[in-house]
Amino acid sequence: MTFLEKQTDPTTPMHWTGDMQADYFYSNGVAGDRFFKHLMKKDTFLASECPECGVTFIPPRLYCEDCFCGIPDDKWVEVKAQGVIRTNTTAMIDAHNEPLEEPVVMALIEIDDTDGAMLGRIKTDMLGMDLAGLMVKAKLRPRKDREGTMKDILYFEPY
Repeated sequence: MTFLEKQTDPTTPMHWTGDMQADYFYSNGVAGDRFFKHLMKKDTFLASECPECGVTFIPPRLYCEDCFCGIPDDKWVEVKAQGVIRTNTTAMIDAHNEPLEEPVVMALIEIDDTDGAMLGRIKTDMLGMDLAGLMVKAKLRPRKDREGTMKDILYFEPY
């Protein structure tokens, strides 16, 4: 099949050789924008709570993913920027398969008083250990230096 031929058989794959530019911009959306604007001013996270089933989302949502109920503005709540590690790993190489100067511990952290979790870097010397159950809190950039992005969360540390 050539480039200009009409595709008539959906089971026959089409293939073109070459490069395709794929520029993209990831938007935080309304809920993410509100979360990051809050984080720029305060040392807490912002979550949203479903008025129907009571699920508290972090990252916050505009609607409940369980019952599809819209979440009104008065159901957005402040929660502490802390939680419990559920699982973790120690990275020794970067995304390009190059050795890191220092290993990095990454973890899935269930945020207190919510039904959600966040990925975060853990500042610890307990490399290669199972940290599940460890309580951690977010270390944030100084308020004057915050940009309204995930980079405002420098890391999580045990407390």
